[in-house]
Amino acid sequence: MTPTLELYSALQTAFDHFNRTLFDGKLPQCLITLRSASRTYGYMQKDRFVSAEGQHIDELGINPGYFALQSIEEVMATVVHEMVHHWQNHFGTPSASMPHNKEWADKMEALGLMPSDTGLPGGKRTGRSMNDFIIPDGPFLRACAELKTLGIRLPWLDSRLPVAPEVMASKRAELVSSGQAFVSDVVDAIPVERAATAGVPLPVAAPAPRPPSAEKLRIRQVCPQCKARAWTGPEVSLSCGDCHVPMSEG
Repeated sequence: MTPTLELYSALQTAFDHFNRTLFDGKLPQCLITLRSASRTYGYMQKDRFVSAEGQHIDELGINPGYFALQSIEEVMATVVHEMVHHWQNHFGTPSASMPHNKEWADKMEALGLMPSDTGLPGGKRTGRSMNDFIIPDGPFLRACAELKTLGIRLPWLDSRLPVAPEVMASKRAELVSSGQAFVSDVVDAIPVERAATAGVPLPVAAPAPRPPSAEKLRIRQVCPQCKARAWTGPEVSLSCGDCHVPMSEG
């Protein structure tokens, strides 16, 4: 099997398994994509793709950058998170202003994933940007255990990580200390060590610090008399063209 089919087949197997075990097989098929550009775990977009015959299909996008940072349960929780959006698009009532509304949150919790804006116990259940954590002994965790018996694995890991491993390790430590969430005992938050246990060298690169944006390299100058404003570089001396007085930062 080619690398492309290897990885996409694993995700399709997961989608079909959770569709059958958690959604009674009622979800329509969607097009699963891998996109590393975003710092989000995943997303669902309705009618994103269209065939030559005019048939529309939804997109379920997954960020492979987190594969090396998460356990298989955590990755599959993202898949199911997006499948709940898929379910709501076809059988519920999604809200444009609140992508993660109460209906979505109730469905997530019923399936064994607790919505939380922080990804930790006690977070808000609804909002525009939402995370979740795995409820111990919930339907999702049981379905995930069945999936693992099928030999599911993610054979390819993105070596360019979206966040530093320490960030994920810190969150996992908080989940462990809460005692209210399932945390895999076998995942190692440091992908180098995780790869070493499998005997596979993995050239992991944590994200480099972002250079300061052009916005931060500018200052606002204000005329002390007419209050006219202008954005300039920090080393620029500017005078007001109307009042003929020097402008100052403000």
